Amino acid sequence: MTTFEEKIGRDERFESYLQRWGMQGDPFELELPSVDAFAPFQKDDLRKLKWLLSEGKIGVLTGALGMGKTTACKFLAASLREESLTAPDPSKHVLPILIHGATYKSADELLRAIILGLELDANKDQASLFEILRRWPHEHQERLAVIIDDVPESGADVVEVSEFLRVLSDIPNISILLNGELKQMRRFLAKVPALLDRIQVHAKLRPMNRKNLKELLELRLRTAGCANYGGLLTPSGFKSLYKFSKGVPRLALKAASNSIHHAAEMDVPIDARIVKASNKRSALKRAFPFLR
Repeated sequence: MTTFEEKIGRDERFESYLQRWGMQGDPFELELPSVDAFAPFQKDDLRKLKWLLSEGKIGVLTGALGMGKTTACKFLAASLREESLTAPDPSKHVLPILIHGATYKSADELLRAIILGLELDANKDQASLFEILRRWPHEHQERLAVIIDDVPESGADVVEVSEFLRVLSDIPNISILLNGELKQMRRFLAKVPALLDRIQVHAKLRPMNRKNLKELLELRLRTAGCANYGGLLTPSGFKSLYKFSKGVPRLALKAASNSIHHAAEMDVPIDARIVKASNKRSALKRAFPFLR
């Protein structure tokens, strides 16, 4: 038992509700619980990105907030690791490094994050660290895939970071995937046309259609252990979730999480009434959307 549970207590009603449906935790948490819970959509774009990361190319992944860019990057990284464990030919192995670009304030910090991702000593000067990457294709058979999440949000000098990425992209057997919101990515790439010219794949995530969103929510329920997911999430409940989220995965998961907590309080399945009641926003919150 955690300190919080000891002092505040556990939500036994919610836990009991989940257990009756065969689950142990909230199936709709925003964080991807496992690669098995990833519901792929825009499969052609994902294939192109995987090809890019396997072939030493550079590309970008864009989309609006909440569209699942980071989740897609995590899925791609996990898939590459899995395939590398089973591929007998070392030259077909791809070593993915996923870093959160917004965390770093300079090209030097990005470089050190990549080296740390390789589990190497980053306590060296910048030239020595870059030499590790420059010599990568000569000293390693496997390819290196650098996936940088939210790179346009970095507080670093845009030209400095873009130039670093341009030079890095010229090293054989090193792939780069940049992820970020579309408008920010355009501004970022416009600063260094030489980097923009090297981009070979641009994938943009769009809102899910009804079929894709239903697959996402049902897969989350199945992965969590719910066999009767059609009984828990009713057709009217799904229809309301789709209408509320407009197909944006993050909004759908948040609304579904609110709904399953309210359904537990009422001890009923998730129907339209539950979705609407658990996701109503007051007039004050509509007027001031920054309030939560």
